[in-house]
Amino acid sequence: MDNNTWFDSIIGHEAIKARLIHWQARDRMPHAMIFAGPAGIGKTMMARAIASAMVGRPLFLHEEAKAGQPLESDRDDAYYLAPAGAMLKVDQFRKLQSRLMLQGQAGSSRVCIIDHVETMNTEFANRMLKILEEPPSGVCFILITDQPALLLPTIVSRCTEIFFSPVGDAEMLAGLLRLHGGRAQDYEDAVAWGNGIVRAVFDYLQGTGSDEVRYALDFLRIMGEHACPYAAWLAVSVNLTEGETAEILRWSAMFLRDMAVLRSGAGQSGLRLKRYTDDMMKLLTCWTDTGIFKILSVLDEGMEALVRHVNVHLVWDYVSIQCIKAKGGI
Repeated sequence: MDNNTWFDSIIGHEAIKARLIHWQARDRMPHAMIFAGPAGIGKTMMARAIASAMVGRPLFLHEEAKAGQPLESDRDDAYYLAPAGAMLKVDQFRKLQSRLMLQGQAGSSRVCIIDHVETMNTEFANRMLKILEEPPSGVCFILITDQPALLLPTIVSRCTEIFFSPVGDAEMLAGLLRLHGGRAQDYEDAVAWGNGIVRAVFDYLQGTGSDEVRYALDFLRIMGEHACPYAAWLAVSVNLTEGETAEILRWSAMFLRDMAVLRSGAGQSGLRLKRYTDDMMKLLTCWTDTGIFKILSVLDEGMEALVRHVNVHLVWDYVSIQCIKAKGGI
């Protein structure tokens, strides 16, 4: 099979595809790579694609059925590890090491994909470092992370780093048309909505994610207009999960950036969330330019706290208080 075919289902990241194909075709694949970039951007799909090209057959076609296992394997040629709970644990790595002692399919490479590698505990990291220092012959490690800054420098120094950026609007639209057909106008709202994140685009097209958008607007409205914003938002956010909170913070940031565009006088052509222009125009009366940019910084801090698994209620406490301060209260 043509190496390019393995990557057909991936939207964007053409330069990364070309580099991986080049390495594979010339048998120069690094023994360890770090795929780093925002969540939902296609890193794991890219890892599966290059792993399939290296092994010579489609891999992990039924990974959904194996979710939750400490170690997923596809014969003895490919392995996939993801956090067991909140982190990667040393028992998972021990299982991987024992499997690597077996011989894979004759003449093929073997690939180990480790997702959310920034969550590894200390013993896992020590074992990982040792195996990277003395890599087994014919084995390639692909380490996937949304937070490369949390990785140990000693591990990073032994890997080739590949950084994934948000997918451009034109590239996103071209990928959707190639994979699903239809008309460009069928996808324009979803592309603007996704802001370069492939998963967000598909969530929009499948009708999910709208609850978090409404929560984001409610959050900004309560912080800007309510007489007792802290208590009001506390009542709304009490049952929100970590994942829901992350999405609400992300959409709140997108609304605020669009509000800054509106305030600048650039007009609606520069907006990503055009369908909510009326909502944002109403919210603009509550916030100064300084307040908008202060809150954007606070939202970034909140998202960073969630990545570090800070309690959701503590995150909302901090974000709410800082937003009230930015509005001129407390």
